Amino acid sequence: MEKVSFSHYLFIGGCLLIILLTIACHSSQSEGFRWDGGLVRLDRIHDSLSFIRYERQGKELSTWRLPYPVYRFDWGDVNGDGVPEVAVGVIKATRFFPVPDKRLFLFKLYHGKLIRPLWLGSHVAYHLEDFCIERDSVPALIHTTERMTNDSIVHIFYRQQGFGIKFLRKDEETIAVTK
Repeated sequence: MEKVSFSHYLFIGGCLLIILLTIACHSSQSEGFRWDGGLVRLDRIHDSLSFIRYERQGKELSTWRLPYPVYRFDWGDVNGDGVPEVAVGVIKATRFFPVPDKRLFLFKLYHGKLIRPLWLGSHVAYHLEDFCIERDSVPALIHTTERMTNDSIVHIFYRQQGFGIKFLRKDEETIAVTK
């Protein structure tokens, strides 16, 4: 068996370090999407502070501060007006639900540029586990994964309507007891 020199270990260690740094840099503290010649993005400053930013041609047009842990960032035209809304999942307590839990916030681009709340949801039908925006329809659907009181998981589809979101349907085929 051939001996491996210290320089080989150093080379391999250096390669691993470069790979880890590349992954860390690309696991992105910033997520976003392009719209109307600009960039809408979520900048994660640390685990309990993020900012939604909208900038065009290097100039910041609007910012919204989120002083909570963020677990999801998504977007889509949820109200059908041709302008994408921003959906952010945060973990926070609310007035009527004092235990920190996952919440869904929707933001609009008011006048096509100013980030403003559309709905700061304190609760959905059941315990919110996760969500995504299904952008393949207009208006886009809000698809949530929720945990029922019996610990079953259910997928629910909502549509933004007025102030808040309107229940559309429950995906009965995906209900499964997770015990």
